[in-house]
Amino acid sequence: MIKRTQKAIVDAFNRLISYKRFGDITVADIISEADVSKATFYRYFHDKYDVMNSNYKELLDEFVSLDGCSSYRDLYYRLYQAGATKLRDIKGAFGSSGVNSFEAFIFTYSRQTVVRITTENRGGEGLTPQEELQLDVFCYGICYMYRKWIEGKYELSADEAADLLYGMMPETLSCYWVD
Repeated sequence: MIKRTQKAIVDAFNRLISYKRFGDITVADIISEADVSKATFYRYFHDKYDVMNSNYKELLDEFVSLDGCSSYRDLYYRLYQAGATKLRDIKGAFGSSGVNSFEAFIFTYSRQTVVRITTENRGGEGLTPQEELQLDVFCYGICYMYRKWIEGKYELSADEAADLLYGMMPETLSCYWVD
């Protein structure tokens, strides 16, 4: 029941973002489109940014936990495949700006995921200052590239994008994956 209601809210947002600018979408619009009450909306989401970000969070979490996903290269491939289909429909989400932007969320959540995977594989040991810097630069670059790719500004297949990104990932981090 919970998943179905959350999905209805996210699907409503995704329909709205396909034809409205992000700044023009209100929580009231999402509630109306999803046919849920205000209380139901706020039971699952804080605001429209939270709904927007759940698109990427759900994808990344699903792909990281998939049995067939065995490396960061596999993860990048799946993200770019999804970008070509599911996320391309919500490319208007990239119209959000500032600290709560979709791009900022992709950076933060992707970075947290790499840190978590690396730390777990190192028995709790975190990243070195050099790796922190490398990861920041890499994740910012990925976010920018991902946005441009979803907007149709790079003519790359999901395979080509995955190969390029995996080749650019800091070696000290790319060797770790989910146990």
